[in-house]
Amino acid sequence: MDNLDFNSLKQEMINLSEDIFKNPELGFKEFETNKKICEKLDKYNISYENDIAITGIRATIESKKEGPHIALLCELDSVPSTEHQFLGKKDNCAHSCGHYAQVGMMLGTFIALKESNIIEELGGKISFIATPAEEYCDFDYRENLVKENKLSYISGKQEMIKLSAFDDIDLVLSAHAMPPGTQHLAEVNSSLNGFLGKKIIFRGVSAHAGLNPCDGVNALNAANIALNAIAYLRETFKEEDAIRVHYVISDGGTSVNSVPDKVTIDMYIRAKTLDAIMDVNTKVDRAFRGGALALGADLEIINTGGYLPLTQDEHLTKAVKDNMLKFMDEDKILSNCHSFASGDIGDLSYLIPTVQIGVSGFSGRVHGNDFKTENTHIAYELPIDYFTETVKDLLKDNGKRTKEILSNYKQKLTFDQYIKLLNDTNKTNRYNAEV
Repeated sequence: MDNLDFNSLKQEMINLSEDIFKNPELGFKEFETNKKICEKLDKYNISYENDIAITGIRATIESKKEGPHIALLCELDSVPSTEHQFLGKKDNCAHSCGHYAQVGMMLGTFIALKESNIIEELGGKISFIATPAEEYCDFDYRENLVKENKLSYISGKQEMIKLSAFDDIDLVLSAHAMPPGTQHLAEVNSSLNGFLGKKIIFRGVSAHAGLNPCDGVNALNAANIALNAIAYLRETFKEEDAIRVHYVISDGGTSVNSVPDKVTIDMYIRAKTLDAIMDVNTKVDRAFRGGALALGADLEIINTGGYLPLTQDEHLTKAVKDNMLKFMDEDKILSNCHSFASGDIGDLSYLIPTVQIGVSGFSGRVHGNDFKTENTHIAYELPIDYFTETVKDLLKDNGKRTKEILSNYKQKLTFDQYIKLLNDTNKTNRYNAEV
């Protein structure tokens, strides 16, 4: 495309993303967002698969020449919120994690490459993949979808992996908003914790709290014993494992006048490695069993496969960074940071060489009520520039650089092993009271 057309496309993508920002939707409900993206694909005469994992989209352009298959990935959903300026029409939610901007970056890159017809010169394939439901929330709705056999997993990427949407992809390019306040324009080679989701239910026996508490079994006391045990376990957590164990008591009883007979805790276990997650999970389960045993309560532990830790591919990272340097100085690129947050992009990194580039240009607090785009050039135009150049770099010379990346990549799980891990992790254990 000539310069004027390219600039016009960038503005079109900014307008699209900012419209999505003002009309947020929760995961597996991104129907209007899906529609807006499909309208753009239709406009540019690009065919696509729709309704993958309910609201996911995959569009592919390909050359007549053989070559690698590069994915440009974005996320569609927003975050539960009650106070943001732009709340959802159907749910209390807001785009305070920046997913809306990913759409413009990646769709803009994809359309730019298609309109330039460069792929015919380079060879290979490029896919734009829009994934639903990265945020781990809205559980009742998602669990109902599973019960209705509309989903197997409550994460968008997990479901799309299961549906083979990534089976023929060689490399994954993605991006995410950086926490505002930095002087850097972009971030490379960051890592993320993985996590395991847990729901713990203590069941006791109700009785009058004043008249005859001795006849009851206090489920809240059993839970408190367990949570205190977990607090004492924290000194056993290794600092290099970046462990977090955090929870809420989502149901702590119904009346002060009654001995609580049911208490529910929702918990995440986060860590930098899968081994560390599973080690802490064993310790935490032991604490829950101890609390139940001490009070004579029944116990149910429901584990839900969360997200795997993100480890970005160093060779793919270098390819992106080399092309970033065409548009910014090296001191504007932040490198090698670890975040205690998690994302289902980590699951893909276990299967395929993957990067998630941090993008600046936002203000407010991530997941806060004041998050928004501050600088459209940094948040949209620069990423479209360097991702477009990166794809060209990865496909040129018969995909020489991609082949080098693939030859150095050490896959942590096969696709079959990954699905087995998910299924093995999604399990419920029940323990009856010992009297």
